[in-house]
Amino acid sequence: MLGAIAVAGVVLFLVPLGGVNLGQLNGFGLISVLPVLSLLGVAAAVIAFSVSLCLPRAYPVVLGVALAGIVICLDAVTVFTETDPRFPTAYQISGFTEYVSRTGHVAPGLDAYFSWPGFFAAVAFLQHVTGNHDLIPVLRWWPVTIDLACLAPLYLIMRSIRASWRAKWLAAFLFEVGNWVGQDYFSPQSFNYLLYLTFVAMLLTWFGLRPGITEIPGIPGLLWQWLWRWRWRTPLDVLEPGEIEPRQVSGAQRALLLSIVLGIFVFSTTSHQLTPFVMIAACLGLVIVRRCTITGLPVLQAVIVAGWVSFAAVAFWSGHLSALFGDLGNFGGNLTSSVADRVTGTAQHQHVLELRSAFAAAVLLMAAAGVLRRRRWVTDDRVLIALVGMPFLAFATQSYGGEIALRVYLFALPGAAVLAAFLFFPATREDGRGRLWRAIPVSICGVALLLAFFVARYGNETFERTPPGEVAAFDYLYARDYGGIRLVWLSPEPVGDNTPQMPWEYQDVEKIEFLPELAPRDPGDLADLIATLRAQGPRSYLITTTTQESYLVQEAGYEAGWGTKFRALMAAAPGVQVLYANANAEIYALGFPAGTQVHPFPLSTASSPAGTIWTPIGLAVLIVLLLVLTTREYVRVCLGAPRRIIRMLTVTSLPLLAALIVVVIMRFIVVS
Repeated sequence: MLGAIAVAGVVLFLVPLGGVNLGQLNGFGLISVLPVLSLLGVAAAVIAFSVSLCLPRAYPVVLGVALAGIVICLDAVTVFTETDPRFPTAYQISGFTEYVSRTGHVAPGLDAYFSWPGFFAAVAFLQHVTGNHDLIPVLRWWPVTIDLACLAPLYLIMRSIRASWRAKWLAAFLFEVGNWVGQDYFSPQSFNYLLYLTFVAMLLTWFGLRPGITEIPGIPGLLWQWLWRWRWRTPLDVLEPGEIEPRQVSGAQRALLLSIVLGIFVFSTTSHQLTPFVMIAACLGLVIVRRCTITGLPVLQAVIVAGWVSFAAVAFWSGHLSALFGDLGNFGGNLTSSVADRVTGTAQHQHVLELRSAFAAAVLLMAAAGVLRRRRWVTDDRVLIALVGMPFLAFATQSYGGEIALRVYLFALPGAAVLAAFLFFPATREDGRGRLWRAIPVSICGVALLLAFFVARYGNETFERTPPGEVAAFDYLYARDYGGIRLVWLSPEPVGDNTPQMPWEYQDVEKIEFLPELAPRDPGDLADLIATLRAQGPRSYLITTTTQESYLVQEAGYEAGWGTKFRALMAAAPGVQVLYANANAEIYALGFPAGTQVHPFPLSTASSPAGTIWTPIGLAVLIVLLLVLTTREYVRVCLGAPRRIIRMLTVTSLPLLAALIVVVIMRFIVVS
């Protein structure tokens, strides 16, 4: 019965979506045009799921079908309401992949993304293997696919936790409905998030330290022993461990599993800027709370990241050290820039941003309440607390373009979702009794978070969607980009703004130079824009799109109807030609006399700066240090080598580590 209700609710959600009129979107985004029947349908599915959690025994098929249906409603709603894949950056990422697939190499001089090419190279390889080079279907279905895939490692994480089946299923729901951050589009971040969950799941499942063990070999163990000796006596000493013992495997199996863990981390290091640091923080947290046997892994990870950034990502940081280290230690500033400073624009847009902050705060407060409830069950959830707390260290390192708060919440979410589930179901063992009255608070919470999700996730849909006319406009440009062209686009802050709200760079990334120019508050003040086009010369264009115009109004506070006025005045300006126009985009150019010289276009695929004497020295030290540290972990964790061998490898690594630090610092100084 409950399964039928869940399926019917999902069907009721999907059927009316074909009649959604996206032209009526307001500042609250997609929820402003979703049919009431659709919202009632997915709410019914959530209620059926909640009631299923309160039955005397579990019905995994019902719960699984309901959860999968809810995820489809949450993450695939735009597949059924929008004709083209959403989110501008997804098109840009597909363009980087297209470049690698077409040329067979990367170009760090073109974009910083190419300093971490692992994801693009992997997708390009799969394209060549399958013979399919059309990424549009992939872009459309990627979010819901990656979010469903994340449930697999989350399941492994929860298998390592002492909790009832009710708490585990509810945690999966809270994880999915709490993931409104929108980083699941086709990108290195979304895939690396899946890798992060897999990395943590493998550490807990096969490399966890048996609860009750206080002796940890190596330098981290000595530090812990000192802290343990001088700690304050607390109720933690009598709590029951919140984790089960790790699975026992043979030495050969452990070696294979450790190789997979290292492979995951190495690929992440080559494909994303942030995720490897969060992996290091998570592993370090597990070591500190005595729940990871690979105590030297954080050091090995740090060396791998330092080696990649120093030697392979030179094009990213050379000459930009202030951008890389300028926010280091500025905890308050990084927090402010990614929370309070982002609340701008129209009243409706500000409400959306405020709801996002409230949503994140609510999940974290529920997690804190879950910790307190588990304390009443005399349970120590140190692993989950570490997984929630360690990502917050990122606030002390980088503002990440004002997005660090979103990323901190995203990486804290898996642990927070499980702890929040303990607020409703704190028991560590199955009791075999159903309490249907519990379905009331669970349902209320689930439906409230569901509605908040649609606002938080799709509140910017006026400028994050991709109308078909905008893709057609860029197809027009790509058909004429031989020899290179320059494209001016309108920005409220051209100095720091490098991402237009339009489907850009999805092909020929080296052939179009995008130039942000200040969008005039007065739509009739066109002198500067026309002067810019004239200075750029022939083969220069200006584009305006409905999504970029909506961004100017919603985010930057431009007057309502600004885009309509701008288009009319720009088209009527003397000397301006409208080369292409549809309901969603217009492209303008100036007429130049025949024979006017075309400014050389920088079809740049510049390589990294030249090496220094520190390069061969550093590479030699790096290789030897990696061999020593990797050998140390294999012989200790997989072979159980005598302590004297482990101690010898540890002592050998210390001068090499010091030398690498010196080399990295000198390269930063000399190359920059």
